[in-house]
Amino acid sequence: MAYTIQQLAALAGVSTRTLRYYDTIGLLPAQRNSANDYREYTTVQVDRLQRILFLRLFGMPLATIQKILDAPLATQQAALLDQRQRILAERDRLDHLLTTLDKTLKRGGNHMSDTEKFAAFKEKQIKENDAQFGSEIREKYGEEKVSAANKQYAGLSEADYNAMQDTESKMLTLLKAVIQSGQIDSPEAQQVFSLHKAWLQFTWPTYSAEAHKGLAQMYTADPRFGQYYAAKTGSDKAASVLAAIIEKYAV
Repeated sequence: MAYTIQQLAALAGVSTRTLRYYDTIGLLPAQRNSANDYREYTTVQVDRLQRILFLRLFGMPLATIQKILDAPLATQQAALLDQRQRILAERDRLDHLLTTLDKTLKRGGNHMSDTEKFAAFKEKQIKENDAQFGSEIREKYGEEKVSAANKQYAGLSEADYNAMQDTESKMLTLLKAVIQSGQIDSPEAQQVFSLHKAWLQFTWPTYSAEAHKGLAQMYTADPRFGQYYAAKTGSDKAASVLAAIIEKYAV
């Protein structure tokens, strides 16, 4: 059976604009009706679109998806199995979140500890960070240290959690000032370092200057960190400036 672009869009729950874009970039090439040159999609394209949508669930870049789907079947299966694990983890997170909400509705939250109240939200952050940076962090620091850091973060009280967020906010504000001045040999830069160190210590069971510098290297080597700090500060230089500050003051 061949589907028109409108029919496939309705079937898959995506827009025709999305399908046209996927066709344009070669991610989902459509066939052409010989009579009118309209796009048509057969079972092959339908199956490929299903895989695209599964891989896209957690924000995987389209270029990465295209490489996977153009690779041998074993590579595709491995990627889909990985997505399955992420879906299971997301289901567990949502179940936990629902349980927490049910307790809040039933008890008004009065009989829940601070840790219980915020556990589901912290778990969400842990899973998001692990999905985005987990493999690289584990390669650099090892499973034991990563697990210990996650456990410490999950156990933060409401006060500590809020203090951690406040510490990062102050650090980012000062980082913006350092970026504007261009001076990392300054009291503001020293404060950025101190605040960043304090922010890390909310989740790091033990601190070392060496590990701190290792994280700085990741800030400059991995563009995802650059994107994170650019979004937080409005400057594409943020990650590199922060890394330079850490290199200078972590001793």
